[in-house]
Amino acid sequence: MPRMSQSEYVAFLARSQHREKADASGAVPVEEESTLHDQILDECKKRGWLAFHGSMAHRTFRTPGEPDFIIMLNRGRWLAVECKDREGKVTVDQAGVIAWAAKLGHQIHVTKSLEEFLKLI
Repeated sequence: MPRMSQSEYVAFLARSQHREKADASGAVPVEEESTLHDQILDECKKRGWLAFHGSMAHRTFRTPGEPDFIIMLNRGRWLAVECKDREGKVTVDQAGVIAWAAKLGHQIHVTKSLEEFLKLI
Protein backbone atom coordinates (compact mmCIF):
# COMPACT_ATOMS: atom_id res chain seq x y z
CA MET A 1 0.00 0.00 0.00
CA PRO A 2 1.50 3.39 -1.02
CA ARG A 3 2.18 5.84 1.76
CA MET A 4 1.89 9.62 1.68
CA SER A 5 4.68 11.88 2.74
CA GLN A 6 3.98 14.31 5.57
CA SER A 7 3.60 17.21 3.12
CA GLU A 8 1.25 15.18 0.87
CA TYR A 9 -0.85 14.28 3.91
CA VAL A 10 -1.06 17.92 5.05
CA ALA A 11 -2.08 18.98 1.53
CA PHE A 12 -4.71 16.22 1.43
CA LEU A 13 -6.18 17.36 4.76
CA ALA A 14 -6.25 20.99 3.64
CA ARG A 15 -8.11 20.07 0.44
CA SER A 16 -10.58 17.88 2.35
CA GLN A 17 -11.30 20.50 5.00
CA HIS A 18 -11.73 23.27 2.40
CA ARG A 19 -14.14 21.16 0.38
CA GLU A 20 -16.26 20.10 3.36
CA LYS A 21 -16.15 23.27 5.47
CA ALA A 22 -19.69 24.18 6.47
CA ASP A 23 -20.83 27.67 7.38
CA ALA A 24 -22.52 28.66 10.66
CA SER A 25 -25.85 27.17 9.54
CA GLY A 26 -24.23 23.81 8.85
CA ALA A 27 -24.65 24.15 5.07
CA VAL A 28 -21.70 23.69 2.75
CA PRO A 29 -21.32 26.79 0.52
CA VAL A 30 -20.97 26.26 -3.22
CA GLU A 31 -17.63 26.68 -4.98
CA GLU A 32 -19.18 28.48 -7.97
CA GLU A 33 -22.09 30.92 -7.72
CA SER A 34 -23.43 29.70 -11.06
CA THR A 35 -23.93 26.24 -9.52
CA LEU A 36 -26.21 27.73 -6.88
CA HIS A 37 -28.12 29.67 -9.53
CA ASP A 38 -28.76 26.43 -11.43
CA GLN A 39 -29.82 24.61 -8.25
CA ILE A 40 -32.28 27.36 -7.29
CA LEU A 41 -33.73 27.52 -10.82
CA ASP A 42 -34.19 23.73 -10.82
CA GLU A 43 -35.92 23.87 -7.41
CA CYS A 44 -38.23 26.65 -8.59
CA LYS A 45 -39.18 24.71 -11.73
CA LYS A 46 -39.78 21.56 -9.71
CA ARG A 47 -42.15 23.43 -7.36
CA GLY A 48 -43.90 25.42 -10.09
CA TRP A 49 -42.67 28.80 -8.88
CA LEU A 50 -42.03 31.82 -11.07
CA ALA A 51 -38.37 32.89 -10.82
CA PHE A 52 -37.16 36.19 -12.26
CA HIS A 53 -33.43 35.70 -12.71
CA GLY A 54 -30.97 38.08 -14.26
CA SER A 55 -28.18 36.74 -16.44
CA MET A 56 -24.77 36.65 -14.77
CA ALA A 57 -23.24 37.11 -18.23
CA HIS A 58 -25.15 40.34 -18.95
CA ARG A 59 -24.74 42.41 -15.81
CA THR A 60 -25.11 45.62 -17.85
CA PHE A 61 -28.83 44.81 -18.20
CA ARG A 62 -29.30 44.80 -14.41
CA THR A 63 -29.83 47.53 -11.83
CA PRO A 64 -26.69 47.89 -9.67
CA GLY A 65 -27.21 45.87 -6.47
CA GLU A 66 -30.28 44.06 -7.82
CA PRO A 67 -30.71 40.60 -6.21
CA ASP A 68 -30.05 37.55 -8.37
CA PHE A 69 -33.60 36.22 -7.94
CA ILE A 70 -37.10 37.51 -7.34
CA ILE A 71 -39.20 34.39 -6.81
CA MET A 72 -42.99 34.14 -6.63
CA LEU A 73 -43.95 31.18 -4.45
CA ASN A 74 -47.39 29.76 -3.74
CA ARG A 75 -49.96 31.41 -1.40
CA GLY A 76 -48.94 34.97 -2.32
CA ARG A 77 -45.42 34.67 -0.93
CA TRP A 78 -42.26 35.90 -2.63
CA LEU A 79 -38.52 35.90 -2.01
CA ALA A 80 -35.67 38.14 -3.07
CA VAL A 81 -32.40 36.19 -3.06
CA GLU A 82 -28.77 37.18 -3.58
CA CYS A 83 -26.45 34.23 -4.21
CA LYS A 84 -22.81 34.07 -3.22
CA ASP A 85 -20.19 31.37 -3.53
CA ARG A 86 -17.97 30.21 -0.66
CA GLU A 87 -15.82 33.34 -0.74
CA GLY A 88 -18.44 35.79 -2.01
CA LYS A 89 -19.15 39.07 -0.26
CA VAL A 90 -22.02 41.52 -0.69
CA THR A 91 -20.93 44.52 -2.78
CA VAL A 92 -21.51 48.13 -1.76
CA ASP A 93 -24.36 48.40 -4.29
CA GLN A 94 -25.93 45.18 -3.00
CA ALA A 95 -25.64 46.34 0.62
CA GLY A 96 -27.38 49.57 -0.36
CA VAL A 97 -30.26 47.75 -2.03
CA ILE A 98 -30.56 45.34 0.92
CA ALA A 99 -30.74 48.30 3.34
CA TRP A 100 -33.23 50.22 1.19
CA ALA A 101 -35.44 47.13 0.86
CA ALA A 102 -35.33 46.67 4.65
CA LYS A 103 -36.37 50.31 5.15
CA LEU A 104 -39.40 49.58 2.95
CA GLY A 105 -40.24 46.45 4.97
CA HIS A 106 -38.78 43.85 2.60
CA GLN A 107 -35.97 41.38 3.07
CA ILE A 108 -33.35 40.30 0.56
CA HIS A 109 -31.86 36.99 1.62
CA VAL A 110 -28.19 36.24 0.99
CA THR A 111 -27.49 32.53 0.54
CA LYS A 112 -24.40 30.46 -0.21
CA SER A 113 -25.99 27.02 -0.55
CA LEU A 114 -29.14 25.24 -1.68
CA GLU A 115 -29.65 24.14 1.94
CA GLU A 116 -29.78 27.79 3.06
CA PHE A 117 -32.22 28.58 0.26
CA LEU A 118 -34.49 25.68 1.22
CA LYS A 119 -34.61 26.93 4.83
CA LEU A 120 -36.10 30.19 3.54
CA ILE A 121 -39.12 28.42 2.16
